[in-house]
Amino acid sequence: MPQQIQGLEFGGPSQSPEMDDQAYGLYGEVEEEFAQDAEEFAKGLDSLTLTRKTPAEKRAEIFKLVDSYYHYAANKVHALRTSQGQVSRSGPRHSYDASSQDSMDLDDAENGPQSPASAQRLRNLELEAQTWDMLRRLLPLRYPNNESFKPTRHDVSRFHSSSELWHDFLQSDTTAQERKAILECLQTSADESRTDIDELVRDYQQRAERGDIIAYGWLHTRHYIKMQKNVNGWSGALDPNASDVRQILQSGSTPLVTQLDPDVAARQGRKLQPQDEYFERAIWLGCYELLRRGRSIAEIRDWCVERTEVWRAVSMSAMSLSKEETDDRFPRDPLSMLLWRRTCFALARQGGTDDFERAVYGLLSGDIASVEKICGGWDDYVYAHYNALLRSQFDAYLIRRSPEASATITQAFPAFNAVQFHGDAASAGERLVKSLEGNPKTSTEARTPMKTLQAAIISNGLDQYTYDLGLALGKSANKYAVSPLIPNFVDPLDEDFDDTKFADLNDHNSLRILVHVYLILSSLDQLQGGLDVELSDRVKAQQNVVSAYVSTLRLMGLTDLMPLYCNQMQEDRCFFTLSRNVTGVLEDSERDILLRLMEKLGMDIGEFVKFQPRSLLQQYPDADERSPPFGRFTVLSNEQPTLKYGRPLKPDFLGEPPERLDPTDEHLIQSLEWFLLVDGLWDEVFYYGTAIYKRFLKQFNLNAARALSERVRCAEIFKRKAGIVYSDDSDVSWFEEVRASAAAGSLEDHGIGEDEVAKAQNYFEMESLVRAMDSMETIASSEAIVQDPVEKVNRDFWSNVGREVKALKGYMRPVMNNWLMESIEEDEDFTYLRDAYLPEMIIGYVSVLHFTGMALTRDNLLECMELSSVIARKDADVAAVIMKAGRMKELVEGFANCSKALAISSSDKKTAAGINSKRMMREHGWTRELWTVKK
Repeated sequence: MPQQIQGLEFGGPSQSPEMDDQAYGLYGEVEEEFAQDAEEFAKGLDSLTLTRKTPAEKRAEIFKLVDSYYHYAANKVHALRTSQGQVSRSGPRHSYDASSQDSMDLDDAENGPQSPASAQRLRNLELEAQTWDMLRRLLPLRYPNNESFKPTRHDVSRFHSSSELWHDFLQSDTTAQERKAILECLQTSADESRTDIDELVRDYQQRAERGDIIAYGWLHTRHYIKMQKNVNGWSGALDPNASDVRQILQSGSTPLVTQLDPDVAARQGRKLQPQDEYFERAIWLGCYELLRRGRSIAEIRDWCVERTEVWRAVSMSAMSLSKEETDDRFPRDPLSMLLWRRTCFALARQGGTDDFERAVYGLLSGDIASVEKICGGWDDYVYAHYNALLRSQFDAYLIRRSPEASATITQAFPAFNAVQFHGDAASAGERLVKSLEGNPKTSTEARTPMKTLQAAIISNGLDQYTYDLGLALGKSANKYAVSPLIPNFVDPLDEDFDDTKFADLNDHNSLRILVHVYLILSSLDQLQGGLDVELSDRVKAQQNVVSAYVSTLRLMGLTDLMPLYCNQMQEDRCFFTLSRNVTGVLEDSERDILLRLMEKLGMDIGEFVKFQPRSLLQQYPDADERSPPFGRFTVLSNEQPTLKYGRPLKPDFLGEPPERLDPTDEHLIQSLEWFLLVDGLWDEVFYYGTAIYKRFLKQFNLNAARALSERVRCAEIFKRKAGIVYSDDSDVSWFEEVRASAAAGSLEDHGIGEDEVAKAQNYFEMESLVRAMDSMETIASSEAIVQDPVEKVNRDFWSNVGREVKALKGYMRPVMNNWLMESIEEDEDFTYLRDAYLPEMIIGYVSVLHFTGMALTRDNLLECMELSSVIARKDADVAAVIMKAGRMKELVEGFANCSKALAISSSDKKTAAGINSKRMMREHGWTRELWTVKK
C-alpha cells in the first residue's frame, strides 16, 4: 500500500481488515505503474541535462520534451481504453455502423460496468494528457525565439479574403494565438474523452419513434400534415392564419406548423410533432458536439448529409474554428464575415426552438449566455468564453481594417463583444478561472488539483501557482510535526490561505506531473533570464514540490532517480534534500551507484559527502548545558568486593542495544560511511568523525558510539583512503606502527605523513575507548554467568573470555597513555571526556584483571600490579584525573585486593587462555614464586 508522508518521517498505514488480496493487488499495480511513469519522465528530463546547446536549441529541446510527455500520456489513455474495450471516440460514426451496434452492445454486456477505480484512473490519465497538451501548445507562444514577426498587410482592400485576414490576424496577435491554442486543446480533449456522438443522441433518436431511420427530416409532422391535406382536400402551402387550418392543426396550447422549411417553427411560433422535436434536438445536439469537438467541415458535412440536413452544415461552414486550421473556410468577402456573425448572434439570442440550436449559433457568433445554458463542466465554460473572446477579437480586427465599409453592418446588426465583457486582456483569463471557482455548476471541479493547475496554465499564472502549491505542501507537511525537508512558509494565523485545491503529499501521480511542470518552467525562465539568482523564500516555497517528489521517489524505491531532481534545486537545498532521502540506502554498491550518477550530473560528490555530517550537526546541535562529568558513566556495581572476583562489574552497563538507533544518531553514522566511498577527504572524515564521537560520548550515548566503532573503524579508513591494510585491527599496535612509519617517511607513497596521523589520532583514541567498553561489558556479563550456580561453563567459554581480555588490554593501552591529551586544536570537550570516562574505566579495568587473574591465569594479577606502577609514574597522566575525581582510594583498594588474591593464588588452572609465556615474564621481570606463600 502506498506510504504516507508526514514531514521528514514516512510510514505506511497498517493493513485494514477490510482490505482483501484484490485491493492489495491494485495497490501493487499502481506502484508499478508509478515507477514506470517516473522512470520514463526522468529519462526525458535527464536528456536535457546532457545537452550542451545554444539557448534556442535548448528551448526547442524543452518543447520537444513537453511534446513527448503529452504523447506518452495520450498513448496510455489509448491503451487503457483499448484494454477496457472502448473504441476510439475521435472518429465519425455513420449509419452503416448500426449493424455492428448490436455486437457492441453484446460486448458491453459481457465486459460489465466499468469499476469506479478504473473509471477514475482513465479520467486521471485524460486530465494529464490534456494538461501536457495545453503546455505543448502554449509554451512555444509564451517563450518564443527572438525573431521578428512576419509583417502583416496594412493596406485596406476588400479583395483580401477573410482567410488571409485571419492568418494575418493570428500572426499579429499573440493573445489570439494563445486563445486559439486553448480552444484546440479543449476540442481535442473533448473529442477524445466525450461519449460518442451517435451514442449521445441515441436516447433522443429512440424517442423520435423512427427506428433506424436517421434521415428525411420531420417524418411525423410531414405525415400528419399530408394526412390532413388528404382528409380535408387541401392543396398547396397551408395558410397558418386560416381558421380551419388553425382549428385542425391545433395541438394543445401551441398549434402545429403548416410548412416544413427549416426555420418554420421560429417564424410561425408553432411547434412540431413531439417525436420530431426529439429528432430536432438530436440533430442540434450532434451539431453542437461536432463544433465543440473541433471536427472538420468535411466531417460536419458528412454527418449532416447522412441525415439529409446538409443546410445545417452550410450554416456552420463560414468559421467553425476546427482543430485543423487549414480546414476552416471563410467567406471571400470580409464584410460577409461580419454580417454572418451578427446573423448567428440574432439566431442565438432570438431564434431557434431549442437550447442546443441556440448554443450552436452562440458558438458560431461568439455569444456566451446562449452557450452557457448547456455547458456541462469546467471545460465547456472555458471553451465558451475563449471562443467568444477569439471571435470578438477577429471581428474587431476586421472592423479596424475596413472601418468605413463595416460601419453600416455594425450599426444595423449588433453582436456580443466578449473582449469588452471581460475587460483587460492581460487579466481576462485569471478573472474567468476565478469566476468558475465561484460558479455553483463548476466550483467543485474547478477546485480539484488538476483543474487548478490547468487554470494557472490558461491564465498564465504558473509562477504564482507553483508558489501557492509550495505553500500548500509545506503547510501539509508540517501539520503534525516540523518538516525540515518541506518547510512551511504559511503564517499560522493566515486563515485565508486555502490549500484544499492543491495536490497533497500522498497524491504521487499529481506530484510527478507538478514537479515536471515546475522544472520545465524554471528551465524556460532561466533561458529567458528571469530566474531568481538568490534563493528567496518564494523560490524555496516553489521548490517544495521538488523536495516532496524526491521523497516520493524514495518511498517507491526509486532512489537512483533522486539525484536528477535534487540537482534541479539551488544551493544547499540540493544536498540537504538528497542527504535526508538516502538514509535508507545501506549497501555500499547502491551508494556507489548514486555517487556515480551524481558525478554524471556534474554534482560535486565530495561536497555532498561533507555536507551530510555538517548539516546534521548544525540542525541537531549539542545542548549548551551539560551535567558534571563525574558519576555519569559507571561500570561497577554496588556489591562488596570479594577476594575471588574482586569488585563486581555491572552486566550490560552499556545498556540493551536498541533495535534501531535514534534517527539522528543513525544518520550521523551513515554520513561517515559515505566518506569511505569517496577518494580523498582525509582531514574531513577525521574532523567530522571526531566531532560525532565527541557528541555521542558527551551525551553518554554509548550504544550509538559502539555502533560507530563497529561500522566506521579507523583501520578501515586507513585501508580505503591510504591503502594501508592490517589484518587484525583489534591489535591496536597497528596505529603506533603507522605513526612510526609516517615519521620515518616510508608512507609517502600512500599520502600519509605525520600530520595525517595526527589528524586521525583523536578519532582512533575515542574508538579505542568505546571498543574497550564493549570488551569490558562482555567480560562483565561472563563474570555474572560464572557466579550463577545454575550456569555451566566449558572450555570454549573460557577461551572466549580470554580473547576478550586480550582485546581489552590492547584497547586500554591508548586509553592509559595520554588519552585525548594531544590534538590539533585545544578542545575543552576532551577534558570533559577524560574526567567522565578515565576514572571509571581504569578502576573497572583493575576489577577485570582481578576476576580473570583468579579465573584464568595469575598473569592477569601480575599485570594489575604492573598497572599500579605505571599509574604511579611521574609522567603518567591518569593519576591526576583520578585524583580530580576523588577516586584514588577506590583504585588503591582495588590494587590491594589484587595483591591479596595474588598472594593466595598458587596455581594456574587455565593457563592456555592467559598470558603465560617465559618471554613475557622476562620482559616484565615477573616471578610467580615471589607471591607464593609457603608454610
